Amino acid sequence: MPESTIPDELELSLVNALQIAPRATWAELAPILDVDPTTLARHWRRLESEGLARIAAFPRRRLMARRNLGYLELSCRNGTVEHVAGILAEDPDTLSIQFVAGSHQLMLTVVPGAGMADYLLSRIGGIPEVVSYRVHVVTQVPREAFRWQIRALSPAQRRALQALAPRDRAGAASERVTELDQRIVDLLCFDARMGYQTIAEHLGIAPTTAARRLNRLLREGLLGLRCDISRQHMGLPSAATLWGTVEPEILDRADDLGERIPELRLCTTIAGPENALFILWLRDAPDLTRVERELLAELPGLRIADRRMTLRTFKFMGGVMDDDQRFARSVPFLLGAPASE
Repeated sequence: MPESTIPDELELSLVNALQIAPRATWAELAPILDVDPTTLARHWRRLESEGLARIAAFPRRRLMARRNLGYLELSCRNGTVEHVAGILAEDPDTLSIQFVAGSHQLMLTVVPGAGMADYLLSRIGGIPEVVSYRVHVVTQVPREAFRWQIRALSPAQRRALQALAPRDRAGAASERVTELDQRIVDLLCFDARMGYQTIAEHLGIAPTTAARRLNRLLREGLLGLRCDISRQHMGLPSAATLWGTVEPEILDRADDLGERIPELRLCTTIAGPENALFILWLRDAPDLTRVERELLAELPGLRIADRRMTLRTFKFMGGVMDDDQRFARSVPFLLGAPASE
């Protein structure tokens, strides 16, 4: 792979735009960013080809709640961490794999389609190098990770882009997932900006069918799209996970907490000795102390029980990462048990 250049201001603005409207066309983005469509397409190809950014498809919280979203901490035999991570990187139910500093070496984000018990007994139990594990089942997601942004755009630009983004449909929605839906998701996991015409050609369906199926998954909160970055190459080399305890009603404030604390990427509630988990992206490790103080000020009564620094990412929301922490390839996730058409 050729040596990469640091993303410039235009590329940071482009990433920010795609974080808000991942499938907006270059023609739609051009007047907002004041750059011609051809130039935008060229810069995105560079970021994508060098593994610095990708548009990722991911299961939204309605689907994850049904499928036992959880965090799993693994302890491995000495010298086997990379081997275990390599095995789990191929697993569609294992969305993310982090090598962390702490009592366990690996932290996984999992959405097991057959249930957490089957995942632990069959998947983890079948890896002899894993010597112990600790499970944290997610109960709610007050602050979803896809809402995190690098903040390279003006408020006016963000408002214009939000008008292009798909919106969840209010009220009850179907959770029915068909084999065709899964085939669409498989394609999006490799190229989430793939056009309806191209999707249709791959699957032998009409473009209108491709559009209708994909937009239903997005509107009904089953599928999400987001622009992920290689944070180490975009000025955010450090990341940390905080485990804590706080009164549940206090976490109601976490929905917009990321607007006040830009380093906060994700907040979930979990079942266990601690009831809250926070994931932070930082410019350097010493930043953790300042951000922790800000969290304590924003969430009265919060008690931090543990802190884990991320040392390396093996897989990030389905994107397998190389030794240089660039996106190398994608492993599709399972949207759900397919229903008959």
